[in-house]
Amino acid sequence: MMDIRDIRFLQAVAETGSITRAAERLGCVQSNVTARLKKLEDRLGQKLVARMDGRMVPTAAGSLALDYGARIVSLSTEAEARLKASAQDWPPLRLGTMETTAAVRLPPVLKRIRDTLSPLRLTLKTGTSGELMAGLRRGAFDLVFVAEDLADDRFASQPLWSERLVEVLPKGAPNGAPPESAAIVFREGCCYRERCRTVLGDLPLLELGTLDGIIGCVAAGLGRTLLPEAAVERWRALGEIETRPVPGPDVRTLAVWHAASPSLRSIAAVVALAAN
Repeated sequence: MMDIRDIRFLQAVAETGSITRAAERLGCVQSNVTARLKKLEDRLGQKLVARMDGRMVPTAAGSLALDYGARIVSLSTEAEARLKASAQDWPPLRLGTMETTAAVRLPPVLKRIRDTLSPLRLTLKTGTSGELMAGLRRGAFDLVFVAEDLADDRFASQPLWSERLVEVLPKGAPNGAPPESAAIVFREGCCYRERCRTVLGDLPLLELGTLDGIIGCVAAGLGRTLLPEAAVERWRALGEIETRPVPGPDVRTLAVWHAASPSLRSIAAVVALAAN
């Protein structure tokens, strides 16, 4: 890999035409310039400068190295400037959220972020609470929205929303879904999946990865499920499903993050907008 410091030494020699003047420009001794050039030539396996009419000039290989080098230096300079500006403004934020939260709670939050934190660079990924907490622990996320049951006391957190769970049934199903139907659930690590086991009993599981897929299977009469009431209201209003209350407490959604995160300024702003 070409070292950006070696590239700068090659540029100085090419622009000044002299090892001596290049050393003066770079604030070092001539032997340092010579050693840097030799190191770069050895790495690339080609002579990069040659003396002609009393000047040091790039060879064909040197000109090619300078062309690539100029782009490398420019990109490095741009990246440094962007990162410094980001640190002074809003640090980038990697947000993870449950599928149901993304469908119902997140759209107004994202609109507030766009309206008030437009410079913030936000990336978003959905998953189960278990997957999201695992991602937070290994540094894949800066902030996650997860069910309280799967939160980790080692992280900072703040309650955001309280979700009332309902049993979701096919439209017009007599006394609920037929006994041979399945419990339609998200992947392992979803808190609603565990409540399904408690409320619906030992039904066979039909595992899906999206809210639309789960509700579509319920509407088709393939089974039933437990979901936040707010997440299924649209389908119930359209007459595609029915719901009924289930016993047990509401499920709280928490914002969870590393207390010492480098993105703490952005985290605090997004959590405040979500809690508003």
